[in-house]
Amino acid sequence: MQYKISDLITLLGCEVKGDLSLEYISGLAPFFQAKEDNLTFASDEKFLKNLNDTKAKVIIIPDIKVFPNIGKMFLVVRENPRTLMPKLLSFFKRKVKPFEKMIEDSSKIGENVSIGPNVYIGHDTIIEDNVIIYPNVTISEGVKIGEGSIIYSNVTVREFCEIGRNCVIQPGAVIGSDGFGFVKVNGKNTKIDQIGRVIIGNNVEIGSNTTVDRGAIGDTIIEDYTKIDNLVQVAHNVILRENCLIISQVGIAGSAQVGENSTIAGQTGVAGHLKIGKNVIIGAKSGVTGDVEDNQILSGYPLVDHREDLKIRVSMKKIPEIVKKVKILEKKLADK
Repeated sequence: MQYKISDLITLLGCEVKGDLSLEYISGLAPFFQAKEDNLTFASDEKFLKNLNDTKAKVIIIPDIKVFPNIGKMFLVVRENPRTLMPKLLSFFKRKVKPFEKMIEDSSKIGENVSIGPNVYIGHDTIIEDNVIIYPNVTISEGVKIGEGSIIYSNVTVREFCEIGRNCVIQPGAVIGSDGFGFVKVNGKNTKIDQIGRVIIGNNVEIGSNTTVDRGAIGDTIIEDYTKIDNLVQVAHNVILRENCLIISQVGIAGSAQVGENSTIAGQTGVAGHLKIGKNVIIGAKSGVTGDVEDNQILSGYPLVDHREDLKIRVSMKKIPEIVKKVKILEKKLADK
């Protein structure tokens, strides 16, 4: 799909600098993941210093003193580009068609597909061969489900998401719900439309009542053979590489990345915009607040080597006895 840059200029009321020859863009994309025909935005120093590192030819930026001559078009806005996000994402959000039938005529359903009662299959969906869909499932517009996958009861797969081959989506899971995206506009929490998707690879399992949010810009990605337990929250734009294990009640915040063959144990919280390396094991009830290098076994909060964390936990049991001894020593010193 193509969008006229002139329409965008009118919407944002911006000034144009740099290469003025461009007329169309194909969509909005994150700064470092953007393609040449995408629009992206640079809202702070981190991106403004690296304008040459994005492939995007059109960039929304605040008013700066010097515009580099690097063959790009700059759409200059007077306010912080982030405050324009609600308007911007609404512009790029794909329109969905109205509900007409339980199984829409434009859907494409392969051979030997089993569909239970009370299932909705939206416009332009593709359901490949040998898929099993249990009762009370909602599969929204533009969804793709690969061969041999099983979708259990009460699952919702939101619009334009993709599920690979031989996947298992357990009851009550939600794939492609809106990410938790808000910005302050005139002091009010204002919703940002989430225009990305969820892309799930092959041989992935998603546990019961687990939620995987769609990307705000770009996609949330779960790669082949990754297995996710029940009651897990995967936020927008998270990337889980191949063969990961994510155990029950883990929460992974937006734009975090987990390397291949890593395990995150139960009730662990992972902060946003960080990278966990490959072959990493994070113990239960841990808090991950910074990047984690490859090939480590860690636990606790703050996160430390797992063996060190075990020593800390053993020491914690001795605190009441130590406090008691300190009070006795204080009394003795006071009596002198």
